[in-house]
Amino acid sequence: MPDPKPYTHVRLICTDDDGLNHRYEIRVSTFVQFDENLGRRSITGHPSKEQAEEIAKAIARSERARTGAPVWKK
Repeated sequence: MPDPKPYTHVRLICTDDDGLNHRYEIRVSTFVQFDENLGRRSITGHPSKEQAEEIAKAIARSERARTGAPVWKK
């Protein structure tokens, strides 16, 4: 059975359109796929929506700790 892992997409965006701010923005997106169809999920190995949310939260917590970002407020 496959073991789907989160995957990452990285984009580099140059923002120097106003002539004053010359900089690059790096956007890193991590995706966690899920499948709500139980029969298909047993074949694809994707997590349920709830499981995918927990995986995504764990990734977000580790990135927040790694970068020193402030804690989210509820």
